[in-house]
Amino acid sequence: MQSSDIDDLTNEQLFQLNQTAPRLSQQSNAIGAELIRRLTPGTVSKAAQDKEAVGTPSEVLTLELVFQHTAIPVPRVRRVIQGRSSQFIVMDYIPGRQLSHVWPEMPLWKKLRVVFTLHDYVRQLRTIRRPRSTIPGPVAPLGHPARKCSSPLFDTKYDWRGPFASLDELAAFFNDRYRIALVAQRVGPAQAKARVRADPFDDRGPLVLTHQDINMRNIIVGEDGRLWLIDWAWAGFYPRWFEYVAMRIQSSHEETVVDRKEPLWDLLVPFICGPYYRQDKWFRGMVNGMWYR
Repeated sequence: MQSSDIDDLTNEQLFQLNQTAPRLSQQSNAIGAELIRRLTPGTVSKAAQDKEAVGTPSEVLTLELVFQHTAIPVPRVRRVIQGRSSQFIVMDYIPGRQLSHVWPEMPLWKKLRVVFTLHDYVRQLRTIRRPRSTIPGPVAPLGHPARKCSSPLFDTKYDWRGPFASLDELAAFFNDRYRIALVAQRVGPAQAKARVRADPFDDRGPLVLTHQDINMRNIIVGEDGRLWLIDWAWAGFYPRWFEYVAMRIQSSHEETVVDRKEPLWDLLVPFICGPYYRQDKWFRGMVNGMWYR
């Protein structure tokens, strides 16, 4: 790994620096960067978002997997600082502009090049296998219990679900949410169970590494000309179709944040991660069940 401008700083110095460093959103027009601090010219820090503040953060483990097994440009992690009840991650600052700023001024051919590049990134992620890749959820160290799940597919009222020790457990959870949603729509209990059996959660195929937050704010058009994919806090091993549903949800959120619609982006999302229309329709029919514990 190349050297960093924090190599000579101690953990205590970084901890103190993290208390006073400016937020990235104060130094630039970055959207959604309120929780990111610019520690030094070459590094930023962000709080680990794991529900359990023990062990190596899942985002750190994911970034290492992606760096080792793909050609996707991602920030390198420099340090993990453990506080009393939380952790924060120090990683490289990526010079460039968010795609959300660049997209409107791009000619069509450049937009299509971005989309083809992202399609390849998703393909590369889906090839990654590791001993724990059969366990759904955020990446965890070997020998560590399954971790709680948080992402656009889980985060409607409660900010985490699980943990799930197997794909069967994950499928059972979502099927139960579907049953609850049907009952809430005044479908009889017996009929609701029958409908779930006839149209269950799609658990076909292996779990694959899934970013779950691919949106224009999390793509940096680097000064080096590359597309950098950032913010892996929700990443983990999930069914292939989770990426499509997450992108569709986050695209809707993006329109609210930047106050504009991007119909071409919405049109091309199925190409980026696969056209999982049936699974998305199933999710929409189930999602109200997520309001119940």
